[in-house]
Amino acid sequence: MNPRTSTTGSPRRRAAVGVVAVTLTVGAAGVAYALATNDRPAADVAAGAAELQAPATAAPTPTDDPTGADEYTQERSDAFWGAGYYMEDADALATLWHVDLLEAKGRAGQLLLDGQPVPIAPGSSLDLSDPDTIAGLQLAAFWHAGYTGDDGAELAALWHVEVIEAKTTAGQMLRDGKPLPITPSGTPVS
Repeated sequence: MNPRTSTTGSPRRRAAVGVVAVTLTVGAAGVAYALATNDRPAADVAAGAAELQAPATAAPTPTDDPTGADEYTQERSDAFWGAGYYMEDADALATLWHVDLLEAKGRAGQLLLDGQPVPIAPGSSLDLSDPDTIAGLQLAAFWHAGYTGDDGAELAALWHVEVIEAKTTAGQMLRDGKPLPITPSGTPVS
């Protein structure tokens, strides 16, 4: 066994050097940011003579609501979904407003409750050339009309197809305003 007499290559020393390097890098980045974002002379910032300032806030815009219009409440959720919006529309609003998904749905719901226009129309963000989107719309029409899984199985037996095909076919028929050969066993969504 050969004991080390030097600590220059020890794991502890390498870790300490890494911590010092990271600390200096973060500190330098912080000073650079402060210099870039402050109107004060660089010497004041670097010397630490300047006091911290509160960040500047933008003037409220018409869509800003001090009572929290961006909050996602059940009432706002019901207004959003009840107006015929889809998750793709919520994603588009979040991108447009540069906010997260829940905030976008909350804002849109509040606009609807206030009788204000929402910048994206319901369903306008759907890719109607995507077969998965079409199938989703068909299934939504099936479920919203009050049909159940058992109804889908009954239609599948009647039409001699798989259950999923029966549900999507029935959904498309409902979307097209055509009647189905059976009545729904569930309650339609209003």
